[in-house]
Amino acid sequence: MHNFGGMKKFLIWLFALLVVLLLVLRGIPFLINSYLNANADRIVTNLITRASLFGDHQVTFGQILLDYDYFGTYLKIRDIKVKPSEELDEEHIRMDLTIDQLDLTGFKWSEFLLRNSISVDSALISKMIIISSTPPLDSLQQRPRKPKKAKSKDYESLSVKYFDLNDLSIELVNNLYDSVRISLQDMDLKVQGFRLTKDDIQDPQSLFHVDVVKGSIGEAVFHFDQFRQHALVKDIILDTDNQSMFFGYMGLLNKQGKYQYTSQFAERQSWTEIDNAKLDLRGVHFGSFFRKGIIEVDSVFASDMRVEIFVDKRKVEDRQKRPQMVHQLFKDLGQVIHIDHIFVNNAYLKIEERPDNKSPRSGFLYFSDMQVHIINFSNFVERRGENKLLKLEASGKLMGQGMLKALAQYELESEKGDFTLKGSLGPMELKALDPMIEPQSQATVKSGKLNSLVFDIKGNDYDGTGQLTVLYENLELALLNPNFERDNNFFRKVGSFLANTLIIKSNNPKKNGETVAGTVYYIRDTHKSMFAYWWKLIFSGLKSTLTGDDLEELKKKEQIRLAETTNSSKTLVSQKSDVSKTASEHEKSSHKERREERRQNKKTD
Repeated sequence: MHNFGGMKKFLIWLFALLVVLLLVLRGIPFLINSYLNANADRIVTNLITRASLFGDHQVTFGQILLDYDYFGTYLKIRDIKVKPSEELDEEHIRMDLTIDQLDLTGFKWSEFLLRNSISVDSALISKMIIISSTPPLDSLQQRPRKPKKAKSKDYESLSVKYFDLNDLSIELVNNLYDSVRISLQDMDLKVQGFRLTKDDIQDPQSLFHVDVVKGSIGEAVFHFDQFRQHALVKDIILDTDNQSMFFGYMGLLNKQGKYQYTSQFAERQSWTEIDNAKLDLRGVHFGSFFRKGIIEVDSVFASDMRVEIFVDKRKVEDRQKRPQMVHQLFKDLGQVIHIDHIFVNNAYLKIEERPDNKSPRSGFLYFSDMQVHIINFSNFVERRGENKLLKLEASGKLMGQGMLKALAQYELESEKGDFTLKGSLGPMELKALDPMIEPQSQATVKSGKLNSLVFDIKGNDYDGTGQLTVLYENLELALLNPNFERDNNFFRKVGSFLANTLIIKSNNPKKNGETVAGTVYYIRDTHKSMFAYWWKLIFSGLKSTLTGDDLEELKKKEQIRLAETTNSSKTLVSQKSDVSKTASEHEKSSHKERREERRQNKKTD
């Protein structure tokens, strides 16, 4: 009986202890929640403004609900607004942020209080709009950083296990031009294992760490060239599990027409536009990009790309610029990149030039139905290994007729920029080349057929040599009048007759069966692009076919041309220097005049 009474007392005390413990366990969260919700505005504002980026910003909320338990805190906020304070001037980064809904689950107070970090189990953000207004990016990089205010203490890390972003939009606005620099619209992303550290922020190559990203971006726009051009990408789909990205549309577009754009530059400047491209990227190494800033892709498939290039040759050339050849371009490229294969399908390329003559129109040629395969597009030495060759294989129809096939190979680690260029052009009517020939040469093709053209060239940064054989028949030209039109003028008829009879061979092979092979030799114009160099090499072979020049004769002519070009460049530089000197002297004179005027005003006063 005594034992039963002792057991009864023990059970009563145990029950009482459990009740007290339950009350304590329930009471502590109740007290904490009471405190948190009573001070919710201040607590959440401090969470946001502790980061230096938002240190000088004002934060307002609609509804806030905090719910604490022993496993973490649930935070629910509606209608968040972050705006720059009045004391933040236009020379600093200004953030204008709105969020309709923010739900955080499993917020760890221990991480926040003891490690100055944010750790969350899951986050849901709906309808978030960020507008960041900044000075030009180069001025931010050059300007010395001001000491951070004591109240702004950046977090050591920010980590979220599961992250849902619904309907996110971001705009970066340039204060100087009051125009959008970068715009990302309609972003819907599901993220796992997100982590951003202070080291990531301080490392210019690193973005953040993430285990999985899946979702879409409706549109991305990047403005550049003082907002005269913009890159536009639409319907982006990415998936880190499959290592894939897809762009439904990509374009490099101009806001100004060809002549309006090129007229703004004192010297020759090309106008380039890319439109209607679709991109499919496979084997995308997202981790390399997020953690190290390295673009690493196994294969890129581009389709339906349309490229147009325009040059106004009435503009003076800048002979002081030095476009880099391929091997040097890869060495000096600021971005580390490696792509095993690039496949381009059904591309179109149009090259248009306004000649420096009295032609009422520009000349052009185009390639259609282009197929391109680029192998080992890389400056990532560790990844490309022993493969030191960049290969470009291309085919397409010239002016919709002749099938052009070409293979270019560059030795990426050659100090001289060694390369080979091989190719062929199939049958076509030479009359199809009139849109290019007439404005450039004031002549037109009356008749003629190209049967084949084959070239084999070796070159480097300095010069190139090789062989070119062009087979054609019944070639006949006619000279045009000053209005670039055909007429019945006697002297032009005589000129056309002499050109066709004495200068231009009408057939190759000749009537006796002899085939004339052209010799290729050209010294690179260091101020022109790689593609201009390729064309000059091929054109030298076409000319030698007509003139009969051998390699030694071509070298002598090239040395003479190079000497004349060098002297012309020196004269142009001297003229520019004189103009600059005159402007400087005029500026000094103006300063003296203004100082003298101020002295006279002081005397008068």
